[in-house]
Amino acid sequence: MCGIFGVYNLPGDANAFRQRALFLSKKLRHRGPDWSGCTVAGNHILCHERLAIVGVESGAQPLTNEDDTLILSVNGEIYNHKALEKMCPEGTHFKTQSDCEVILHLYKTMGPDVVKHLDGMFSWVLLDTKKNRIIAARDPIGITTLYQGWNSKQPGTIYFASELKALNEECDRIIAFPPGHIFDSETGETTRYFEPTWWDGEKIPSNPVDYQLIRESLEKAVRKRLMSEVPYGVLLSGGLDSSLIASIAARETQKIIDGVPLNNKDGDE
Repeated sequence: MCGIFGVYNLPGDANAFRQRALFLSKKLRHRGPDWSGCTVAGNHILCHERLAIVGVESGAQPLTNEDDTLILSVNGEIYNHKALEKMCPEGTHFKTQSDCEVILHLYKTMGPDVVKHLDGMFSWVLLDTKKNRIIAARDPIGITTLYQGWNSKQPGTIYFASELKALNEECDRIIAFPPGHIFDSETGETTRYFEPTWWDGEKIPSNPVDYQLIRESLEKAVRKRLMSEVPYGVLLSGGLDSSLIASIAARETQKIIDGVPLNNKDGDE
């Protein structure tokens, strides 16, 4: 759970807004206590409050490409980053061990369509300084949070943040960025990229339930989320769902999960 804050097309030099941006980004520091980064490019600015999970020692953000013309701030995890790295052009140089850096390199060949290849939970903002372009995207079902804002006194300026508290002092119009969508300043449009076949209720499969497939799918879903380089936790309510997930996680990692009981005096359990 990292925190991202960004502003596109500020009036004047963004360096004049840097201290203000750091102040607003600091409101998100509870989301990422491991690193605080800020990058200014022309009249744009990206900040990041990092919770280190993958590439702990080298994945400080915002991330940049070889010539620093692409700048990326991500909240989330890309589960298939190893497979995506194989899709990068031969000779691609990775500056970090971050699972998110692959977005930068594939953007150079795919453009905004890179989001269609990502398997993960994520919200990200990417600055393309060569094209004076900003792109923002949110994962298919909105596991991570992202908000977009505007200030009527700053026509053309766009704000992004992981939480409302970083925007409400600067923006007089704020929306929750829709899950499964991508914004591109080049077109000025926010479009849906996540379009599964089951989105249409008439196309829901009617074949018999395959319990083995359900089991394998659940195991795969848990397995791909265990790529963390730091200790992980499971919210264990005691019900069947969470017990199954905890059991699979323990089996996959061959580690016994320590229990930390929480008691709500107002609860009935």
